[in-house]
Amino acid sequence: MQAPSPAPVFVACAVADEDAAKNAIQALLAAGVAPADISIGAPRQANDAADALAAEFGIRHDIEADDPLAGAPGLASAEVGSASINRGALIGAFAGAALGLALGAFTRLDIIPVGPTYRVLVYALVFFIVGALAGATLGGALAPQRSTHAAFRIVDEIEHHGFALVAHLDGASAPAASEALNAHGGLHVMSVPSGD
Repeated sequence: MQAPSPAPVFVACAVADEDAAKNAIQALLAAGVAPADISIGAPRQANDAADALAAEFGIRHDIEADDPLAGAPGLASAEVGSASINRGALIGAFAGAALGLALGAFTRLDIIPVGPTYRVLVYALVFFIVGALAGATLGGALAPQRSTHAAFRIVDEIEHHGFALVAHLDGASAPAASEALNAHGGLHVMSVPSGD
């Protein structure tokens, strides 16, 4: 039986301009990265330059400027992150409402000063809201890190007329690619998942 292939590693960075992008791409190619494994992304105003670089080096121009690490292993998309927040809010709201109903109906603990006629309703509503807020917070905190958050420095650099480069590699060749990018103009070089 064949061993499963190792999970891919995304080595990503920003570069300041077109010349820096050329140097970084040449460094990746010299480090043994195949052109098909290198992607470039740019803001809208630099798409023509990114297309030209992709054609010149035979690489792909398929990175979104606002989410260069989309699809990276271990990182969540914006949709997955939002779904975790929504799920947490829903669970928290129902748990809060149940707790509010129980406290309002079965205890004489006065958390909220309210008349006995509306006690159960007010407690249920207040704990529903508190539960939803707490659940949404925990849902977001416990969700996998968003790819947009992991790459925020790269996104910031792209917004200032830079380019993003991402190499899709196996774990063994990722350190050499990171070193090549660091030595040849790569800014905010990172590996996902990290080799730590």
